[in-house]
Amino acid sequence: MPFSRFPSDVVNDLLLEGGVASIVRGSRKSLKVVSRAAFDVYLRSKGLQPDKLQETAAVLSGPDSRASQVQLLGDSKAVAVRSCPGFPVNVIGPLSVRLGERKLLLCPCPGSFVYISDFLAFRIPSNALVVGVENMENFRLPERQTAVWEEIREQYGGDGVPPLLLVSRYPQSRDLACWLQSIPNFYVHFGDFDLAGVHIFLTEFYRYLGPSRSAFYVPSDLAALESRLATSGSPERYRAQFERYGRMPVTDPRLEPLVALIHRHQKGYDQEGYVEV
Repeated sequence: MPFSRFPSDVVNDLLLEGGVASIVRGSRKSLKVVSRAAFDVYLRSKGLQPDKLQETAAVLSGPDSRASQVQLLGDSKAVAVRSCPGFPVNVIGPLSVRLGERKLLLCPCPGSFVYISDFLAFRIPSNALVVGVENMENFRLPERQTAVWEEIREQYGGDGVPPLLLVSRYPQSRDLACWLQSIPNFYVHFGDFDLAGVHIFLTEFYRYLGPSRSAFYVPSDLAALESRLATSGSPERYRAQFERYGRMPVTDPRLEPLVALIHRHQKGYDQEGYVEV
């Protein structure tokens, strides 16, 4: 598919998500679908039907690794593909999962976590809650945030005690959002309590999952959060973010009280404050 057949923003999104690769031959650039699953998920997120585009996709399968590029083209840089797709995961306790046909037991020791590269083949128990953890300190130290995990289970777990899978959206890609759209599990976003944190949730997750499949974690004791904002929040953070996010549409009404608190105190509060010392 020639580059010119698609708008630049669509090309950039597909390259980031790993759905297509850029092939360069001299002065000509074209696109090749290297992950049909990621390509289809992206198109559906835009309200398009993948099967309607088959006539424009010349080749829907083929080698996409750097090693196979060398074998095929003699140049590992001829096709722009990401060498490390996927995202990191962590757990509170042992969790049985599947990667394709294989069963795995996630149980990283303290100080480590697991990276899922073949994310479209990654499946977790249907009752598990997926918790997106924005900052790496929180993600690396789950054992020091037990109160947060207990409340997330109480707020979003329904009956019983659901297992939690912690995920990180880093490195910066949309692989996590792509994977979340392919599974039925509920997603809880645990991020910074500031305007940028709300914007990340609304634009990278809520827009694709909606209110029935996602939520931004807000502590049930809103007065305690307000106290943290008032006494330990950062006015510099608020001022730095206001120009870009201060008038953003809050498309999830459940977040209106939180956003009102942030504006009232004109401060932001880091989620690292919930790491127990």
